[in-house]
Amino acid sequence: LAKGWVKTTIAGIAAAAGVANETVYSTFGSKTALLRELISRAVRGARPDIPLTEQEMSARIAHETDQARQVELFCDDIAKVLTRVAPLMDVVRTAGETDAAIATLHAELHRSRRHNLEWFAEALLRNGPLKDGMSAEAAAGILWRLASPDLFLLMQRIEKTSLRYYAEWLATSLKCLLLAR
Repeated sequence: LAKGWVKTTIAGIAAAAGVANETVYSTFGSKTALLRELISRAVRGARPDIPLTEQEMSARIAHETDQARQVELFCDDIAKVLTRVAPLMDVVRTAGETDAAIATLHAELHRSRRHNLEWFAEALLRNGPLKDGMSAEAAAGILWRLASPDLFLLMQRIEKTSLRYYAEWLATSLKCLLLAR
């Protein structure tokens, strides 16, 4: 985050970690693989060994029977996740403009985001229909756009919104766009 993709070197990473360059290579294989691991850990937070959709908050969301409350729980959680991961995604987006491997990673990360958001859309549908009979796939598209790292950073960096404001804005927006009642 401090130096950007190009100026961050394996040697610099190794020096900051107090290990040899070879240790970084043997552990991660490449700078791209290391970045992928950082993002995975940022998404998963305190439980990096457990996929996001299998973590405690996801279970709370899945077991909640009120769709509006599901949206609120999701928005509180995604705001925290985006605080950790959005700056790293910004590095990937920027680096992907000149590095084909990173551009591929960027696309993969967004496919993974969409998959996780489809999980949430399906959790909403288990508690009743969505607005105008919307499908989980259509709902996931709305979620993918509004809960994006780019929009999160725009609101945080340019508008200087608080994390609470972002979560409440997102919840209000998603309720209006997704919920039937």
